[in-house]
Amino acid sequence: MAPRSASLSMCRHSLSPKTDPGRIWNDEPPVTDSNWIHHALVGVEYVCRLPAAVIVVGIGLLGSVVGSIWYIALRTAPLAWISGIAYVLAAGIDWAWLAWLPRKGLSFGPVKPPLLGLLLVRLPTGLVSLLGQTVGLSPTTCAIAGILLQAALSATVLYATGIEPFRLGVTNIQVQTPKLPRGKQLCLVQLSDLHVERITRRERALIKEVENLDADYLLLTGDYLSFSYVGEDRAVAAARQVLGALQARYGIYAIRGTHQVDPNALLPRLFAGMPIRWLRSEHVTLEHDGFTVTLAGASSTRVPEIDIPAVERALEGAPQSSYIVLLYHTPERMSEAIAGKTDLYLAGHTHGGQIRLPFYGAIVTASDAGKRYEMGRYEVKGTTLYVSRGIGMEGRGAPRARLFCPPEIVRIDIVGTG
Repeated sequence: MAPRSASLSMCRHSLSPKTDPGRIWNDEPPVTDSNWIHHALVGVEYVCRLPAAVIVVGIGLLGSVVGSIWYIALRTAPLAWISGIAYVLAAGIDWAWLAWLPRKGLSFGPVKPPLLGLLLVRLPTGLVSLLGQTVGLSPTTCAIAGILLQAALSATVLYATGIEPFRLGVTNIQVQTPKLPRGKQLCLVQLSDLHVERITRRERALIKEVENLDADYLLLTGDYLSFSYVGEDRAVAAARQVLGALQARYGIYAIRGTHQVDPNALLPRLFAGMPIRWLRSEHVTLEHDGFTVTLAGASSTRVPEIDIPAVERALEGAPQSSYIVLLYHTPERMSEAIAGKTDLYLAGHTHGGQIRLPFYGAIVTASDAGKRYEMGRYEVKGTTLYVSRGIGMEGRGAPRARLFCPPEIVRIDIVGTG
């Protein structure tokens, strides 16, 4: 990379426990009962303890339920057998595919929790016969429709777990501002929710894409490891391999994501020996040729009583003539960003829902803001918010899948109009 002229003119730190012992700042509280997503992901792992024989019996019983529904609706034993066997075969394909993914280095999550989820998703195929009867379809047509529906679900599973998670793309947005002189431009690249488990072709593509983007600043908005591999040596080594290969002209700045995934003790280990600046309720103001940019960052705990003051402290004293960028893992602190006269607020956490439905979008965002800020760009009272879909996927027992929600690198070009 050819260097450009830029210098650090001011580095203003908000008060911290080290500089002000009278103000204890706890940005790593225990997980509360209200964090239902965390408890659900941990609790579903108990499914992993079920013996394979129990899963086999369960598949057989559910296949019998599907066959019984068809027999009750159509009174045709052969078609009932066909529908039940089709369900069992489809479930077997799901099981084999999910077990194959880690062997081929595609994803590294548990097999049984997503398998049981798919078993439940496939059950409504038994209703095809009932729906077919109501519109006057023949039993044979109903059976064909049911088998095609099972096949479509199988194709969706293959795509969502084996193809879309690796369709890494670059989302380009442009933001105009009078805070930069006309003709001046600043390139920011945001990476969020890497959730590294191991090095896959997605991580290798990420490194190449970031290098090609030639960012002025690289901004990391949290969640570096998978929830399943927090602190695990191989995962930490893989994450460090990715982070160590990233580069930007003027610097890399990072915040912590959720403290369950990014505990405070982990980040120094991840960033050791790397030119990555971790922002904790503070900001830095950097001077360029005729303008300044302020990068403010705060850690996320998902506890408003902690996070609201943390964001306010990060923005406190930021020069209003500077272009102010707030880094905070979730999109929930929009009010504080606006109050702090933030120009650009970069967040992640939602994964864009990870699994999206046509015309509806994210099924679940895991954000207290719900679907209000589920992904993409929002303009609110002079502040631009961008919520990244992220790079990786949710951990623990969640499926390593993306549907209508491919991973993204976000490039933001700040264009001067002053």
